[in-house]
Amino acid sequence: VFCASDRLDTACLIPPVGDRFYFREAMATGRFTVGTYAVGRRTGVPSFHMAMPYRNPAGETAGVVFVSIGLARLAADLDGPQWSLNRVMTVADRNGTILLRLPDGGRFVGKPFPEDIWRETARASAPGTIDVTSPLDGVRRIVGYIPPAVSPGGLYIGVGLGRAEAFGPLDSATMRGIVGIVVAAAAAMVLAWLFGRRLIARPVNRIIAVTRRWRDGDLSARTAMTGTAEFAQLGSAFDELADDLARAFAYKDVLLRELNHRIMNSLQTVSSLFKLQSRSVTDPEARQQFDLAVSRVNSMAMAYRRMHASDGIESVDFAAFLRELCQDLSQSMLPDGRECAVAADPLLLTPDQAMSLALVVNELVTNAIKHGGAEPAVFVTLAMAEGLCTLSVRNTTPLPPDFRIDGRNGFGMQMVGAMVRQLDGRLDHTAEGGACFTVSFRPKPPQAAAMDGHVDMRGGG
Repeated sequence: VFCASDRLDTACLIPPVGDRFYFREAMATGRFTVGTYAVGRRTGVPSFHMAMPYRNPAGETAGVVFVSIGLARLAADLDGPQWSLNRVMTVADRNGTILLRLPDGGRFVGKPFPEDIWRETARASAPGTIDVTSPLDGVRRIVGYIPPAVSPGGLYIGVGLGRAEAFGPLDSATMRGIVGIVVAAAAAMVLAWLFGRRLIARPVNRIIAVTRRWRDGDLSARTAMTGTAEFAQLGSAFDELADDLARAFAYKDVLLRELNHRIMNSLQTVSSLFKLQSRSVTDPEARQQFDLAVSRVNSMAMAYRRMHASDGIESVDFAAFLRELCQDLSQSMLPDGRECAVAADPLLLTPDQAMSLALVVNELVTNAIKHGGAEPAVFVTLAMAEGLCTLSVRNTTPLPPDFRIDGRNGFGMQMVGAMVRQLDGRLDHTAEGGACFTVSFRPKPPQAAAMDGHVDMRGGG
Protein backbone atom coordinates (compact mmCIF):
# COMPACT_ATOMS: atom_id res chain seq x y z
CA VAL A 1 0.00 0.00 0.00
CA PHE A 2 1.60 3.29 -1.14
CA CYS A 3 -1.20 5.53 0.01
CA ALA A 4 -4.63 5.15 1.53
CA SER A 5 -7.35 7.59 2.54
CA ASP A 6 -7.55 6.12 6.02
CA ARG A 7 -3.87 6.60 6.84
CA LEU A 8 -2.43 9.87 8.07
CA ASP A 9 1.24 9.14 8.67
CA THR A 10 4.53 10.01 7.06
CA ALA A 11 3.95 7.42 4.34
CA CYS A 12 0.64 8.98 3.35
CA LEU A 13 0.11 12.73 3.38
CA ILE A 14 -3.41 12.66 1.91
CA PRO A 15 -6.38 13.55 4.10
CA PRO A 16 -9.46 11.30 4.05
CA VAL A 17 -11.30 11.38 0.73
CA GLY A 18 -13.89 8.68 1.26
CA ASP A 19 -16.66 11.22 1.53
CA ARG A 20 -15.65 13.16 -1.59
CA PHE A 21 -17.95 13.01 -4.57
CA TYR A 22 -15.31 11.94 -7.07
CA PHE A 23 -14.19 9.03 -4.84
CA ARG A 24 -17.68 7.69 -4.20
CA GLU A 25 -18.68 8.12 -7.87
CA ALA A 26 -15.55 6.35 -9.21
CA MET A 27 -15.93 3.47 -6.75
CA ALA A 28 -19.65 3.10 -7.51
CA THR A 29 -19.44 3.26 -11.30
CA GLY A 30 -15.96 1.91 -11.94
CA ARG A 31 -15.42 4.69 -14.51
CA PHE A 32 -13.34 7.82 -14.87
CA THR A 33 -14.96 10.60 -12.84
CA VAL A 34 -14.58 14.37 -12.68
CA GLY A 35 -15.39 15.94 -9.35
CA THR A 36 -17.00 19.23 -8.40
CA TYR A 37 -15.66 22.45 -6.92
CA ALA A 38 -13.86 21.80 -3.65
CA VAL A 39 -11.42 23.43 -1.26
CA GLY A 40 -8.40 21.25 -0.40
CA ARG A 41 -8.58 19.96 3.15
CA ARG A 42 -4.84 20.16 3.63
CA THR A 43 -3.92 23.00 1.24
CA GLY A 44 -7.01 25.20 1.51
CA VAL A 45 -6.71 25.82 -2.24
CA PRO A 46 -9.82 25.93 -4.51
CA SER A 47 -9.54 22.90 -6.78
CA PHE A 48 -11.32 20.08 -8.51
CA HIS A 49 -10.40 16.42 -8.90
CA MET A 50 -10.25 13.72 -11.54
CA ALA A 51 -10.42 10.10 -10.41
CA MET A 52 -9.81 6.75 -12.13
CA PRO A 53 -10.63 3.49 -10.33
CA TYR A 54 -8.17 0.60 -10.54
CA ARG A 55 -8.81 -3.12 -10.16
CA ASN A 56 -7.12 -5.92 -8.32
CA PRO A 57 -6.05 -9.17 -10.00
CA ALA A 58 -9.53 -10.54 -9.40
CA GLY A 59 -11.06 -7.73 -11.49
CA GLU A 60 -12.69 -5.98 -8.55
CA THR A 61 -12.50 -2.23 -7.96
CA ALA A 62 -9.77 -1.93 -5.40
CA GLY A 63 -9.22 1.78 -5.12
CA VAL A 64 -8.97 5.09 -6.85
CA VAL A 65 -6.11 7.05 -8.37
CA PHE A 66 -6.97 10.73 -8.35
CA VAL A 67 -5.38 14.04 -9.17
CA SER A 68 -6.15 17.35 -7.48
CA ILE A 69 -5.92 20.33 -9.83
CA GLY A 70 -5.60 23.76 -8.29
CA LEU A 71 -7.94 26.17 -10.03
CA ALA A 72 -5.54 29.12 -9.72
CA ARG A 73 -2.76 27.06 -11.31
CA LEU A 74 -5.11 25.86 -14.05
CA ALA A 75 -6.15 29.45 -14.80
CA ALA A 76 -2.51 30.53 -14.94
CA ASP A 77 -1.63 27.71 -17.35
CA LEU A 78 -4.53 28.48 -19.67
CA ASP A 79 -4.41 32.26 -19.45
CA GLY A 80 -2.94 34.27 -22.28
CA PRO A 81 -3.44 37.18 -24.66
CA GLN A 82 -6.13 35.26 -26.51
CA TRP A 83 -8.57 36.05 -23.71
CA SER A 84 -10.10 39.50 -23.42
CA LEU A 85 -13.36 41.22 -22.56
CA ASN A 86 -14.77 40.02 -25.88
CA ARG A 87 -13.23 36.53 -25.71
CA VAL A 88 -13.89 34.50 -22.60
CA MET A 89 -13.82 30.87 -21.53
CA THR A 90 -15.88 29.44 -18.70
CA VAL A 91 -15.76 25.98 -17.10
CA ALA A 92 -18.31 24.98 -14.46
CA ASP A 93 -18.96 21.75 -12.59
CA ARG A 94 -22.17 19.77 -12.80
CA ASN A 95 -23.64 21.76 -9.90
CA GLY A 96 -23.24 25.06 -11.72
CA THR A 97 -20.25 26.33 -9.74
CA ILE A 98 -17.64 28.21 -11.78
CA LEU A 99 -14.25 26.42 -11.86
CA LEU A 100 -12.52 28.59 -14.44
CA ARG A 101 -13.28 31.96 -16.01
CA LEU A 102 -10.74 33.63 -18.28
CA PRO A 103 -9.67 36.38 -18.28
CA ASP A 104 -9.61 37.69 -14.69
CA GLY A 105 -10.49 34.25 -13.33
CA GLY A 106 -9.93 35.05 -9.69
CA ARG A 107 -13.12 37.17 -9.55
CA PHE A 108 -15.45 34.33 -10.46
CA VAL A 109 -14.00 31.01 -9.19
CA GLY A 110 -16.36 29.31 -6.76
CA LYS A 111 -19.30 31.56 -7.64
CA PRO A 112 -22.56 30.15 -9.02
CA PHE A 113 -23.10 30.22 -12.78
CA PRO A 114 -25.76 32.79 -13.85
CA GLU A 115 -29.03 31.05 -13.11
CA ASP A 116 -30.99 31.98 -16.25
CA ILE A 117 -28.20 30.86 -18.60
CA TRP A 118 -27.57 27.70 -16.57
CA ARG A 119 -31.22 26.66 -16.82
CA GLU A 120 -31.09 26.97 -20.59
CA THR A 121 -27.75 25.22 -21.16
CA ALA A 122 -27.59 22.64 -18.37
CA ARG A 123 -30.58 20.68 -19.68
CA ALA A 124 -29.34 20.67 -23.28
CA SER A 125 -28.68 17.22 -24.76
CA ALA A 126 -26.14 18.35 -27.37
CA PRO A 127 -23.56 21.10 -27.87
CA GLY A 128 -25.08 24.39 -28.93
CA THR A 129 -24.82 28.14 -29.08
CA ILE A 130 -26.58 30.96 -27.30
CA ASP A 131 -26.68 34.72 -27.87
CA VAL A 132 -26.72 36.26 -24.41
CA THR A 133 -25.66 39.24 -22.33
CA SER A 134 -23.60 37.96 -19.41
CA PRO A 135 -24.83 39.07 -15.97
CA LEU A 136 -21.22 38.74 -14.76
CA ASP A 137 -19.82 41.64 -16.80
CA GLY A 138 -22.73 42.97 -18.93
CA VAL A 139 -21.09 42.08 -22.28
CA ARG A 140 -23.19 40.54 -25.04
CA ARG A 141 -21.58 37.50 -26.63
CA ILE A 142 -22.25 34.53 -28.84
CA VAL A 143 -21.38 31.49 -26.70
CA GLY A 144 -20.58 28.03 -28.00
CA TYR A 145 -20.92 25.46 -25.23
CA ILE A 146 -20.76 21.78 -24.36
CA PRO A 147 -23.49 21.00 -21.78
CA PRO A 148 -22.86 18.82 -18.70
CA ALA A 149 -24.89 15.98 -20.22
CA VAL A 150 -22.38 15.64 -23.08
CA SER A 151 -19.05 16.70 -21.56
CA PRO A 152 -16.97 13.95 -19.87
CA GLY A 153 -17.42 14.14 -16.14
CA GLY A 154 -20.38 16.52 -16.34
CA LEU A 155 -18.40 19.72 -16.90
CA TYR A 156 -19.90 22.73 -18.63
CA ILE A 157 -17.39 24.25 -21.08
CA GLY A 158 -18.24 27.44 -22.93
CA VAL A 159 -16.34 29.92 -25.10
CA GLY A 160 -17.92 33.31 -25.72
CA LEU A 161 -17.06 35.77 -28.47
CA GLY A 162 -18.21 39.36 -28.63
CA ARG A 163 -20.66 39.85 -31.44
CA ALA A 164 -18.33 42.29 -33.21
CA GLU A 165 -15.55 39.67 -33.24
CA ALA A 166 -17.63 36.59 -33.86
CA PHE A 167 -16.86 36.54 -37.55
CA GLY A 168 -13.28 37.78 -37.28
CA PRO A 169 -11.67 34.40 -38.12
CA LEU A 170 -13.80 34.09 -41.22
CA ASP A 171 -12.73 37.55 -42.39
CA SER A 172 -9.08 36.76 -41.74
CA ALA A 173 -9.31 33.49 -43.65
CA THR A 174 -10.92 35.29 -46.56
CA MET A 175 -8.17 37.91 -46.65
CA ARG A 176 -5.46 35.22 -46.56
CA GLY A 177 -7.13 33.48 -49.47
CA ILE A 178 -7.25 36.72 -51.47
CA VAL A 179 -3.56 37.45 -50.82
CA GLY A 180 -2.52 33.86 -51.66
CA ILE A 181 -4.44 33.37 -54.87
CA VAL A 182 -5.46 36.72 -56.35
CA VAL A 183 -7.04 35.43 -59.55
CA ALA A 184 -8.93 32.63 -57.82
CA ALA A 185 -10.09 35.04 -55.14
CA ALA A 186 -11.43 37.47 -57.74
CA ALA A 187 -13.32 34.68 -59.45
CA ALA A 188 -14.60 33.48 -56.10
CA MET A 189 -15.84 36.98 -55.27
CA VAL A 190 -17.74 37.17 -58.55
CA LEU A 191 -19.24 33.74 -58.01
CA ALA A 192 -20.06 34.60 -54.41
CA TRP A 193 -21.80 37.79 -55.52
CA LEU A 194 -23.84 35.92 -58.12
CA PHE A 195 -24.58 33.13 -55.66
CA GLY A 196 -25.61 35.54 -52.91
CA ARG A 197 -27.78 37.59 -55.24
CA ARG A 198 -29.56 34.59 -56.63
CA LEU A 199 -29.87 32.40 -53.54
CA ILE A 200 -29.98 34.98 -50.73
CA ALA A 201 -30.69 38.54 -51.82
CA ARG A 202 -33.48 37.68 -54.25
CA PRO A 203 -35.45 35.41 -51.92
CA VAL A 204 -34.93 37.78 -48.99
CA ASN A 205 -36.09 40.78 -51.04
CA ARG A 206 -39.07 38.80 -52.27
CA ILE A 207 -40.07 37.89 -48.73
CA ILE A 208 -39.62 41.52 -47.59
CA ALA A 209 -41.73 42.80 -50.49
CA VAL A 210 -44.52 40.36 -49.67
CA THR A 211 -44.53 41.29 -45.96
CA ARG A 212 -44.77 44.98 -46.88
CA ARG A 213 -47.79 44.25 -49.05
CA TRP A 214 -49.34 42.36 -46.13
CA ARG A 215 -48.71 45.38 -43.92
CA ASP A 216 -50.51 47.54 -46.50
CA GLY A 217 -53.53 45.21 -46.36
CA ASP A 218 -52.92 43.10 -49.48
CA LEU A 219 -53.29 39.57 -48.09
CA SER A 220 -53.33 38.13 -51.61
CA ALA A 221 -49.55 38.64 -51.91
CA ARG A 222 -47.51 35.40 -52.00
CA THR A 223 -43.82 34.63 -52.40
CA ALA A 224 -44.56 31.60 -54.64
CA MET A 225 -41.25 30.13 -53.46
CA THR A 226 -40.80 26.35 -53.65
CA GLY A 227 -37.94 23.94 -53.11
CA THR A 228 -35.88 22.42 -50.32
CA ALA A 229 -33.53 25.36 -49.70
CA GLU A 230 -33.90 27.19 -46.40
CA PHE A 231 -35.14 30.45 -47.93
CA ALA A 232 -37.55 28.55 -50.16
CA GLN A 233 -38.95 26.76 -47.11
CA LEU A 234 -39.19 30.09 -45.30
CA GLY A 235 -41.07 31.64 -48.24
CA SER A 236 -43.39 28.64 -48.40
CA ALA A 237 -44.07 28.98 -44.66
CA PHE A 238 -44.91 32.69 -45.21
CA ASP A 239 -47.35 31.70 -47.97
CA GLU A 240 -49.02 29.11 -45.73
CA LEU A 241 -49.34 31.73 -43.00
CA ALA A 242 -50.92 34.16 -45.48
CA ASP A 243 -53.38 31.45 -46.58
CA ASP A 244 -54.35 30.82 -42.96
CA LEU A 245 -54.79 34.56 -42.34
CA ALA A 246 -56.88 34.97 -45.48
CA ARG A 247 -59.16 32.13 -44.42
CA ALA A 248 -59.42 33.56 -40.91
CA PHE A 249 -60.31 37.04 -42.21
CA ALA A 250 -62.81 35.59 -44.67
CA TYR A 251 -64.47 33.63 -41.87
CA LYS A 252 -64.45 36.74 -39.67
CA ASP A 253 -66.14 38.74 -42.44
CA VAL A 254 -68.80 36.05 -42.80
CA LEU A 255 -69.46 36.15 -39.06
CA LEU A 256 -69.60 39.95 -39.03
CA ARG A 257 -72.01 40.05 -41.95
CA GLU A 258 -74.19 37.43 -40.29
CA LEU A 259 -74.11 39.31 -36.99
CA ASN A 260 -74.85 42.60 -38.74
CA HIS A 261 -77.75 41.01 -40.61
CA ARG A 262 -79.23 39.57 -37.43
CA ILE A 263 -78.91 42.81 -35.48
CA MET A 264 -80.49 44.81 -38.30
CA ASN A 265 -83.32 42.27 -38.50
CA SER A 266 -83.79 42.50 -34.73
CA LEU A 267 -84.02 46.30 -34.84
CA GLN A 268 -86.43 46.14 -37.77
CA THR A 269 -88.50 43.58 -35.87
CA VAL A 270 -88.67 45.83 -32.81
CA SER A 271 -89.66 48.78 -35.01
CA SER A 272 -92.36 46.72 -36.75
CA LEU A 273 -93.76 45.48 -33.43
CA PHE A 274 -94.05 49.05 -32.17
CA LYS A 275 -95.82 50.09 -35.37
CA LEU A 276 -98.27 47.18 -35.13
CA GLN A 277 -98.93 47.93 -31.49
CA SER A 278 -99.57 51.61 -32.20
CA ARG A 279 -102.34 50.71 -34.64
CA SER A 280 -104.30 49.08 -31.87
CA VAL A 281 -103.85 52.03 -29.48
CA THR A 282 -106.75 54.50 -29.49
CA ASP A 283 -105.27 57.00 -27.06
CA PRO A 284 -103.54 59.73 -29.17
CA GLU A 285 -100.93 60.35 -26.51
CA ALA A 286 -100.05 56.68 -26.23
CA ARG A 287 -99.90 56.33 -30.02
CA GLN A 288 -97.56 59.32 -30.15
CA GLN A 289 -95.26 57.63 -27.64
CA PHE A 290 -95.20 54.50 -29.80
CA ASP A 291 -94.33 56.59 -32.84
CA LEU A 292 -91.50 58.23 -30.91
CA ALA A 293 -90.19 54.81 -29.88
CA VAL A 294 -90.24 53.70 -33.53
CA SER A 295 -88.30 56.83 -34.50
CA ARG A 296 -85.68 56.16 -31.84
CA VAL A 297 -85.22 52.54 -32.87
CA ASN A 298 -84.94 53.61 -36.52
CA SER A 299 -82.23 56.15 -35.65
CA MET A 300 -80.26 53.42 -33.85
CA ALA A 301 -80.65 51.09 -36.83
CA MET A 302 -79.47 53.83 -39.19
CA ALA A 303 -76.39 54.50 -37.03
CA TYR A 304 -75.63 50.79 -36.90
CA ARG A 305 -75.96 50.52 -40.68
CA ARG A 306 -73.57 53.46 -41.09
CA MET A 307 -71.10 51.79 -38.73
CA HIS A 308 -70.90 48.77 -41.05
CA ALA A 309 -71.07 50.69 -44.33
CA SER A 310 -67.28 50.42 -44.75
CA ASP A 311 -65.76 46.94 -44.68
CA GLY A 312 -64.60 46.26 -41.16
CA ILE A 313 -64.09 49.92 -40.17
CA GLU A 314 -65.31 50.33 -36.61
CA SER A 315 -66.41 53.94 -36.91
CA VAL A 316 -69.42 55.96 -38.05
CA ASP A 317 -69.33 58.79 -40.61
CA PHE A 318 -71.61 60.92 -38.47
CA ALA A 319 -71.86 63.83 -40.91
CA ALA A 320 -73.42 61.54 -43.54
CA PHE A 321 -75.57 59.89 -40.90
CA LEU A 322 -76.85 63.28 -39.72
CA ARG A 323 -77.95 64.25 -43.22
CA GLU A 324 -79.68 60.91 -43.77
CA LEU A 325 -81.49 61.02 -40.43
CA CYS A 326 -82.68 64.62 -40.90
CA GLN A 327 -83.88 63.75 -44.42
CA ASP A 328 -85.90 60.79 -43.10
CA LEU A 329 -87.42 62.91 -40.31
CA SER A 330 -88.22 65.69 -42.80
CA GLN A 331 -90.00 63.31 -45.17
CA SER A 332 -92.06 61.75 -42.37
CA MET A 333 -92.88 64.89 -40.34
CA LEU A 334 -92.49 68.08 -42.41
CA PRO A 335 -95.21 69.15 -44.87
CA ASP A 336 -94.86 70.23 -48.53
CA GLY A 337 -91.48 68.57 -49.11
CA ARG A 338 -89.67 70.81 -46.66
CA GLU A 339 -86.35 69.67 -45.22
CA CYS A 340 -84.25 70.44 -42.20
CA ALA A 341 -81.26 72.65 -43.00
CA VAL A 342 -78.10 70.68 -42.18
CA ALA A 343 -74.50 71.96 -42.03
CA ALA A 344 -72.01 69.33 -40.87
CA ASP A 345 -68.23 69.20 -40.61
CA PRO A 346 -66.55 65.83 -41.31
CA LEU A 347 -66.59 63.67 -38.20
CA LEU A 348 -65.85 60.01 -37.42
CA LEU A 349 -67.23 58.68 -34.14
CA THR A 350 -66.76 55.43 -32.28
CA PRO A 351 -69.84 53.15 -32.33
CA ASP A 352 -70.78 53.87 -28.70
CA GLN A 353 -70.59 57.64 -29.16
CA ALA A 354 -72.44 57.44 -32.48
CA MET A 355 -75.34 55.50 -30.90
CA SER A 356 -75.70 57.97 -28.04
CA LEU A 357 -75.50 61.03 -30.31
CA ALA A 358 -77.95 59.44 -32.79
CA LEU A 359 -80.62 59.21 -30.09
CA VAL A 360 -79.91 62.81 -29.06
CA VAL A 361 -80.25 64.08 -32.65
CA ASN A 362 -83.43 62.09 -33.24
CA GLU A 363 -85.03 63.45 -30.08
CA LEU A 364 -83.99 67.10 -30.56
CA VAL A 365 -84.92 67.24 -34.27
CA THR A 366 -88.26 65.51 -33.62
CA ASN A 367 -89.07 67.99 -30.86
CA ALA A 368 -87.96 70.93 -33.04
CA ILE A 369 -90.34 69.81 -35.80
CA LYS A 370 -93.23 69.00 -33.45
CA HIS A 371 -93.04 72.31 -31.58
CA GLY A 372 -91.98 74.48 -34.53
CA GLY A 373 -95.45 75.71 -35.38
CA ALA A 374 -97.54 75.31 -38.54
CA GLU A 375 -94.56 75.88 -40.83
CA PRO A 376 -91.58 74.69 -38.82
CA ALA A 377 -88.06 75.67 -39.85
CA VAL A 378 -85.36 73.49 -38.33
CA PHE A 379 -81.60 74.14 -38.52
CA VAL A 380 -79.05 71.47 -37.54
CA THR A 381 -75.31 72.24 -37.21
CA LEU A 382 -72.42 69.87 -36.52
CA ALA A 383 -69.04 71.62 -36.02
CA MET A 384 -65.53 70.65 -34.89
CA ALA A 385 -63.12 73.14 -33.35
CA GLU A 386 -59.98 72.47 -31.29
CA GLY A 387 -60.99 68.88 -30.58
CA LEU A 388 -64.47 69.84 -29.36
CA CYS A 389 -67.60 68.69 -31.22
CA THR A 390 -70.68 70.92 -31.05
CA LEU A 391 -74.15 69.82 -32.21
CA SER A 392 -76.88 72.48 -32.39
CA VAL A 393 -80.59 71.99 -33.19
CA ARG A 394 -82.66 75.19 -33.57
CA ASN A 395 -86.13 76.22 -34.69
CA THR A 396 -87.87 79.59 -34.81
CA THR A 397 -90.43 78.94 -32.07
CA PRO A 398 -89.80 80.06 -28.48
CA LEU A 399 -89.73 77.52 -25.66
CA PRO A 400 -92.72 77.38 -23.28
CA PRO A 401 -92.25 79.39 -20.08
CA ASP A 402 -92.33 76.29 -17.85
CA PHE A 403 -89.65 74.38 -19.85
CA ARG A 404 -86.97 72.72 -17.74
CA ILE A 405 -83.79 71.32 -19.33
CA ASP A 406 -83.30 68.89 -16.45
CA GLY A 407 -85.81 66.53 -18.11
CA ARG A 408 -88.79 67.03 -15.82
CA ASN A 409 -90.86 68.02 -18.87
CA GLY A 410 -90.90 64.48 -20.28
CA PHE A 411 -89.13 61.22 -21.03
CA GLY A 412 -87.53 62.58 -24.22
CA MET A 413 -85.44 65.22 -22.47
CA GLN A 414 -84.58 62.74 -19.71
CA MET A 415 -83.19 60.41 -22.38
CA VAL A 416 -81.29 63.28 -24.02
CA GLY A 417 -79.70 64.15 -20.67
CA ALA A 418 -78.72 60.50 -20.10
CA MET A 419 -77.16 60.21 -23.56
CA VAL A 420 -75.21 63.47 -23.12
CA ARG A 421 -73.83 62.14 -19.83
CA GLN A 422 -72.71 58.97 -21.63
CA LEU A 423 -70.82 61.23 -24.03
CA ASP A 424 -69.20 63.04 -21.07
CA GLY A 425 -70.65 66.16 -22.68
CA ARG A 426 -72.72 69.19 -21.84
CA LEU A 427 -76.27 70.17 -22.81
CA ASP A 428 -77.24 73.85 -23.06
CA HIS A 429 -80.24 75.75 -24.46
CA THR A 430 -81.20 79.27 -25.38
CA ALA A 431 -84.56 80.82 -26.21
CA GLU A 432 -83.58 84.00 -28.07
CA GLY A 433 -84.98 84.04 -31.60
CA GLY A 434 -86.35 80.52 -31.11
CA ALA A 435 -85.45 77.36 -29.22
CA CYS A 436 -81.84 76.20 -29.61
CA PHE A 437 -80.30 73.16 -27.96
CA THR A 438 -76.53 72.62 -28.02
CA VAL A 439 -74.58 69.45 -27.15
CA SER A 440 -70.79 69.72 -26.80
CA PHE A 441 -68.35 66.86 -26.14
CA ARG A 442 -64.89 65.60 -27.09
CA PRO A 443 -64.98 62.71 -29.58
CA LYS A 444 -62.88 59.63 -28.94
CA PRO A 445 -60.51 58.72 -31.81
CA PRO A 446 -62.08 55.85 -33.79
CA GLN A 447 -60.05 52.65 -33.92
CA ALA A 448 -59.99 52.61 -37.72
CA ALA A 449 -58.62 56.14 -37.97
CA ALA A 450 -55.90 55.35 -35.46
CA MET A 451 -54.90 52.19 -37.36
CA ASP A 452 -55.13 53.43 -40.93
CA GLY A 453 -53.88 56.98 -40.43
CA HIS A 454 -56.58 58.44 -42.68
CA VAL A 455 -60.26 59.31 -42.62
CA ASP A 456 -62.73 57.77 -45.05
CA MET A 457 -65.16 60.55 -45.99
CA ARG A 458 -67.43 58.56 -48.22
CA GLY A 459 -71.06 59.53 -47.79
CA GLY A 460 -70.59 63.27 -47.31
CA GLY A 461 -68.69 65.66 -45.15
